[in-house]
Amino acid sequence: MRTSIFLALSVACIPLAAQAIVNGRFATDPFLRGVVKVNDDCTGALVGNKCVLTAHHCLAKNRLGEVMFPEFKDSVVVESPKKSQIVSSLGPEYSGERCYDMEIAVLSESHNMGYNITNSSVNGSVAAAGWGFLNDYTIPKQLQFVQYTANAKHLPKGINVPVADGVSGITFRDSGGPLFACIGTECYVVAVANGKAEGSTLLKTEHLFCDVRSNWDWITETLKAHCY
Repeated sequence: MRTSIFLALSVACIPLAAQAIVNGRFATDPFLRGVVKVNDDCTGALVGNKCVLTAHHCLAKNRLGEVMFPEFKDSVVVESPKKSQIVSSLGPEYSGERCYDMEIAVLSESHNMGYNITNSSVNGSVAAAGWGFLNDYTIPKQLQFVQYTANAKHLPKGINVPVADGVSGITFRDSGGPLFACIGTECYVVAVANGKAEGSTLLKTEHLFCDVRSNWDWITETLKAHCY
């Protein structure tokens, strides 16, 4: 897991718009094979040996379902027929002080692509990946990836990332997808996609990600108890 991933690829919540990662590119680094599709309408990141970190609203009302494991084929991360059932899911306790829209789904089978996570502060550029709609409202067969040009900002209720032109970044079906940051030579999942930050407009957009740091105790305890 190297910082080169950033160099090799392109540059109270409001509901997400009905598109996907805009102005991104298809994922061309095998590092991103661990970004899975959750129930065909959300995204998640493989963690531990048999779990997925995603958004709580993707699995609300005990709607478990399945995840799709992508594959790296012809130099691109693409859909595959391999799937795993979600047998249970767990979320953090409600909090009015932090973003709690996060869930860990336990799978019926093990995987070998679990990402590292960190509770370190995010300084510098970050990048997101997702399986959302393309601009023509079709569902892509290839994973999309975008690197934000602005630095992430830690706020009490999550990580906000400014979007300079008001149209780039995460939207519908990218919910629950990972936000990556590199520290030294290692890349980590530092948050999951939640939505547009409160006060966002078409001309001044900020995306909100539920951060790992604010939910660290719950994440580490859940991983230890259910994901290895």
